[in-house]
Amino acid sequence: MKLYIVRHAAAIERNAEVPEEQRYLTPEGRDLIRKTARTLLQKKVNPDLILTSPLIRAVQTADILAETLSYDGSLQVTDELAPGFGMVALRKVLDAFPTVQELVLVGHEPDLSQVISSLLSLPGGFNLKKGVGVKLVIDPAALQAPATLKWAAVGKKLLKPDEIVIG
Repeated sequence: MKLYIVRHAAAIERNAEVPEEQRYLTPEGRDLIRKTARTLLQKKVNPDLILTSPLIRAVQTADILAETLSYDGSLQVTDELAPGFGMVALRKVLDAFPTVQELVLVGHEPDLSQVISSLLSLPGGFNLKKGVGVKLVIDPAALQAPATLKWAAVGKKLLKPDEIVIG
């Protein structure tokens, strides 16, 4: 399975007037995720399914991805990708969509980095920046087996595995 994990782009700073769940993308965040999405399009990413956290900044990120990739499905919002997402939630997601071969997940830190670290068996961890997407190839039946990291899309730039700074 091709698994694309995308961290939401930059959102407004935390403040007393806007609840955490309602924080929205900044213009710079929108610009970066559009560039990242165009890079995914150039790599011929064609998801069967896009799943996103219910938080506004993640939904906005997923919307931009869906539009840029000409995704013809409906964007699925799931609490599984809300803060607290982990390997158990990933297993639930994969079990819920057994026929999906290309899956995009949009969520939050530190959860996404921890899942990537687990999938790649990285003891030192992984650090997924805002607005960045990574492509992994996984065996959805055996999540204990190490996944393969194919690339990371950072705006217009595509990083090969040996160019990605781990940890």
